[in-house]
Amino acid sequence: MNVKRFLLMRTVLVNTGTELLLGDVQDAHLAFIAREIFSLGLRIEEQRTVPDTKAIRRTLGELLSSCEILFVTGGLGPTDDDITREMVADLLGLQLRQDPQLLALLQQRLQTRGIKWTTTIARQTDVPAGAQVLPNKNGSAPGLYLKANINSRVTSPHLFVLPGPPRELQPMFRAFAMPILRSIVPASGSLERRLYRIVGIGESLVEEAIGGKVLAIPGVELGYCARPGEVDVRIIGNADAIEQADAIIKSTLGLSILSAAEETLEEVIVKLLVKRNQMLAIAESCTGGLIANRITNVPGASSVFLAGYVC
Repeated sequence: MNVKRFLLMRTVLVNTGTELLLGDVQDAHLAFIAREIFSLGLRIEEQRTVPDTKAIRRTLGELLSSCEILFVTGGLGPTDDDITREMVADLLGLQLRQDPQLLALLQQRLQTRGIKWTTTIARQTDVPAGAQVLPNKNGSAPGLYLKANINSRVTSPHLFVLPGPPRELQPMFRAFAMPILRSIVPASGSLERRLYRIVGIGESLVEEAIGGKVLAIPGVELGYCARPGEVDVRIIGNADAIEQADAIIKSTLGLSILSAAEETLEEVIVKLLVKRNQMLAIAESCTGGLIANRITNVPGASSVFLAGYVC
């Protein structure tokens, strides 16, 4: 496997929602979906955020023929600004049809909850012709899957249309979208990711020390992310390439590696204290208890944390 195979199917995410662009709501979908699909060898190559306007149509129109898997989130609710479903159907030349089973299920659910039925709510049961419904067990708007080139007259990718609320999207994605993805993504071998937290060395020096050696290994992707007091080194590749890169990084950076398990400084400290059967007491001044707070936020810290004082 080499890096080119990681990008076997170009995958794009479009988040819809004016609230995202106003800063009222933070995007939770990119990180979640990227983590979920990584095991399939898929990577999000591009992400766009668009308002609840005709920008949805324009953006999807640009992407339909330029990617192979497209995730679209949001805009499936009952209000006038929930227009994703209609935009998708129009772009693909598909008729929207009310699904009788969805309608009956939604009416029953709302009746059970004592919510008054309105005609606008029924919009959520409209389904583009040929689309597969992805059940929503945590909300009223179902998701949709439209296979690639569902309308032979329009070039289109495998398209997943998902609800905006994370509590609805995430269970739906795991239960229904992932099985579909497994069936359409070619087997490309296992893909692994490893992260090293480096302390005491600047980003440029870390790159100088390991960059050339690691990138000489076929099929390895190498990246850096500087943080206050540390540098994250990320490698991605198949199992054999990862082991070769791991040996180089550990032999070169040695004790400068805080963690190779994506652990924070406080998690490493607590783990070492537990291993050594030692206790920790902290006296703070200007930090006002922040250090003690970070330590005690680590599960199991109570077994090694004796006391904290603010002087």
